[in-house]
Amino acid sequence: MRKGIFIFIAVLIVAANIDWIGSCETERTDVELFEHNINHAKMYECKSEDYGFAIGVPSFFSEVPDSLKEDRSRLRFRFNTKWETVVIEGYTIYNEGKSLKEGMDSLAKTLHSTHQKLGNDNFILSGPQYENGNYIEGYSYYSKFVQNYKLWYVYTMVYPDRYKPALKRMFKEIDEWQVWERPGLKLKQGESQTPRHKRK
Repeated sequence: MRKGIFIFIAVLIVAANIDWIGSCETERTDVELFEHNINHAKMYECKSEDYGFAIGVPSFFSEVPDSLKEDRSRLRFRFNTKWETVVIEGYTIYNEGKSLKEGMDSLAKTLHSTHQKLGNDNFILSGPQYENGNYIEGYSYYSKFVQNYKLWYVYTMVYPDRYKPALKRMFKEIDEWQVWERPGLKLKQGESQTPRHKRK
């Protein structure tokens, strides 16, 4: 009888240790949780009411209010943790008569780009993030610029460097972005598929 009790207690201890080890193995870091959320989130479209282009935004990102933007026509979304922020933006800038290559070279210098990729009507720039000429330690950006007459249409993301492995879906989204060709996109001016992202 006593031997049976000891065996029962031993089995309980072993089972508890196995559960504890299993829970340690499945505990995810904040970057792994973010990657899971990015990979499984619904991607919504938000359309600029002024310029008509649309960008994809993961459903758990929040829109930045107009009062906090320097330009009302700029689409800006962010995801915040206690210490870090990921920002997704869509906006336009004027092309001062530059060719595609000239525009890429000029903006690469301005934006401290370390990588450039030239396409048929677009280019991609990436590198360390600067704001007002000051380097923001631990942050980088990834941007696509599409040429259309006197404008560059821009889809960009600013992110903590340690989040880079978790952002493959967003890099692909930006790489494949087409300003005017959005298959299946049926939005009216200023509308979004996401109620909370709807722009008035």
